[in-house]
Amino acid sequence: MFRNIIILLSVIFSFSVHAYRVEPMVAEMEPLGKRSQLTMRIDNTSNQPLTVELIPKSMTMDEMGNETTQPADDELLIIPVTATIEPGRSQVVMLRYFGDPSISESKAYRVTVQQVHVERASGADATNVGLLLEFNTLINVKPKNAKPNLKVTNIKPNGKNWLVEIANTGASYARVNETNWRISDSSNNSIYKGSEIGKLVEGSLVLPKSKRNFVMKPLKGFDVNSLSIDIEPLE
Repeated sequence: MFRNIIILLSVIFSFSVHAYRVEPMVAEMEPLGKRSQLTMRIDNTSNQPLTVELIPKSMTMDEMGNETTQPADDELLIIPVTATIEPGRSQVVMLRYFGDPSISESKAYRVTVQQVHVERASGADATNVGLLLEFNTLINVKPKNAKPNLKVTNIKPNGKNWLVEIANTGASYARVNETNWRISDSSNNSIYKGSEIGKLVEGSLVLPKSKRNFVMKPLKGFDVNSLSIDIEPLE
């Protein structure tokens, strides 16, 4: 019985995963000019018609990386907001920022692409999907010359891991896996680059003028009590 339930859940999950695809999942825009607009493509990779709804939300993040979203219909224009896509076809969606054009720091948004349940006619062609798929794309609207400025402000033990506090005093969002880390203690010194950092810490995004705590895997041979981390731009 348990095995049958697992198989059924796997079938439903597999259908949902392969029902459609959204590109890009992460994008950057500017508050003015040509780059204040971008296009998103939704591909229906299933053998059934797909109906989706797109919902813009502004996003903030606390120090532990937990997100809070609010409706942002007055800041992001989406055309169309709903679409029905035939099997094997694609839908191009236009996104345009029309919030405050004079923002001094980057702003983060989620655009939720949500599959809408549509009742199908009964009979041989009837479809009953019990699990609807949802994508949450990330859009950062960044002033042209805005830059991040990351600094590690605290490191402490966190159970079996370490907790690294990073402050971003700059005007742009940043990703810690797009930096170099020079890590040292009283007797060791190592440099970790880009994707290597992504394997050490959970999460990546740091919003402007904010702090974020990252759970980090301990480094063998390093003493957390004398540890220091200097963050440098990728070369």
